[in-house]
Amino acid sequence: MHGAIRLQPNSVYGGDKRNSEVENVEQEIMSEPIESTEVENTPKTVQYFGRRKLLSSYTKEELNEKTLSKILPEVLREHEINAGEIDYLYNYYKGKQPILDKKKIVRPEINNITLENHAFEIVEFKKSYVYGEPVKYVQKGEKEGETLNPEISLLNRFMESEDKASLDKELAEWQYICGTAYRWVEADRKGDEDDAPFELSVPDPRRTFVVYSNDIKGDPLFSGYISYFVDQIMTDDKIPLVVKYRVVTVYTDTNKYIFKEDNGEYKIMPQSIPISEEMVDSYPLEIKGQRIIEYPLNNSRLGLIELVMSDLEAINKIKSADLDGIDQFIQSLLVFVNQEIDLITFKKLVANGAIQVSSSDPGKPADVKLLTNQLTHTETKVVSDDRYESLLSIVGIPRLNHKASGGDTGQARLLGEGWTMADERAKQDELSFKKSERKFLKLILSICKYKTKDKEEKIKVLKLSDIDIKFTRNKSDNLLVKTQGLMNMMSAQVPPEVAFVTCDLFSDPNDVYQKGKDYFGEDFWKKDSKSTKTLVSEGITNHTNTSTHLAKNEVGGEKGKEDGERGIS
Repeated sequence: MHGAIRLQPNSVYGGDKRNSEVENVEQEIMSEPIESTEVENTPKTVQYFGRRKLLSSYTKEELNEKTLSKILPEVLREHEINAGEIDYLYNYYKGKQPILDKKKIVRPEINNITLENHAFEIVEFKKSYVYGEPVKYVQKGEKEGETLNPEISLLNRFMESEDKASLDKELAEWQYICGTAYRWVEADRKGDEDDAPFELSVPDPRRTFVVYSNDIKGDPLFSGYISYFVDQIMTDDKIPLVVKYRVVTVYTDTNKYIFKEDNGEYKIMPQSIPISEEMVDSYPLEIKGQRIIEYPLNNSRLGLIELVMSDLEAINKIKSADLDGIDQFIQSLLVFVNQEIDLITFKKLVANGAIQVSSSDPGKPADVKLLTNQLTHTETKVVSDDRYESLLSIVGIPRLNHKASGGDTGQARLLGEGWTMADERAKQDELSFKKSERKFLKLILSICKYKTKDKEEKIKVLKLSDIDIKFTRNKSDNLLVKTQGLMNMMSAQVPPEVAFVTCDLFSDPNDVYQKGKDYFGEDFWKKDSKSTKTLVSEGITNHTNTSTHLAKNEVGGEKGKEDGERGIS
């Protein structure tokens, strides 16, 4: 029987059978836990395995307003499944987790709910570690005789004017939460021009989708964004009625379509062309290319939270149960042995800080005991720490080391505490990002070349193959090794464009190289190279000479000391 211990008949809290009021109270107390144990409402762990990739058997040439209106219902049904999962994971990241629905059967008045939001910790660490510094575009130094292209600096300026670094962090947040994210790109319209000839946005993935071809190449066919509207109409009986509907904006490589939902079907909405004000069903894009680019974290579009959701919920359960154990130990059950006492008298005695015990039978001495069974905190901490270490290893986050390290070197600590693993996992995330970023840059270069052709500062000859996407992390670690490597490359006559990128000291190597030329002159690298060779060779010679000189001085010093003792000047 849960919630009470009966050593002998009528021994728990006593019980005056002549008092019907007390008897009813006792019956209510005793019967309530028994009824509630029949059905236990325990929150279940939700399991997700990544987002679905939307596919279609149509080709790009077959896409038009008629075929799209046929495809959309099926596409949106699949997308709604993804959107529901993304919404759950996003709320989980914000702290809406199953532990908040915890219900306790035995002694339900003691029901502590502790939520340690490690999901937020995982996403924020990854976002700050990989995207803490702005992603830069640098020139590849692979081609022989290649010179610095100033158009790359102009491209970086365009990105800064559109605050791309902040958008990248927003994109990374969605990536780590739900496994995928999207970027929207469009050329500036006439009258809305600013420093950059394009505009950027990171749309909500719950409203955004990209459909791919199911052929061997798997190229994107079209993309879309869902907008929700509320309209008020009048019925035939002159009664106002609120109607909700969806509008889907669809982009192909060449056209833009707008579809409105109407009774489960999607009908094309005419659009006006700004120049001629002509209404058309398909709006021709001035610059060809997909306007929405998907950035999947991996092929399965699997976020980090769903990988360790069972561990996250286990930690919350352990922490909550630990506090329950403390409260239950403090508020232990009071057991009366061979003693009868009614509930009202018991409450009065407890309020006055006293307990009445009397024994009528010497063979059955009366006694009052506390029923205690404390949950050991040390044991629960071992289990929770084990779960925490497990989830950190799975998501690639270094663990916190609270122990003082002795003779370990700096590099050994980085390896042992998981920072090397975190860096390798971050490189995998970079590769996934770069794959989508190149699609983005391909469209950006087309927009810039078209929009800046009549301007003084223009992007004219820059190609996608000239651009390298550079992430910046841990620039201060192993600083001595990096600077020595840069000096060695300078001594070996490695071209400066290659050396500045390879040493990994600067987030924008081209900018540093350009400033070096402006400050020291065009041939600063050659001058420093000659002086470095001289310094290095002199350093080796001087080191040898110094050692020899010290040895000679030691011998000479001993000899002089002996001569001084003999009185020889």
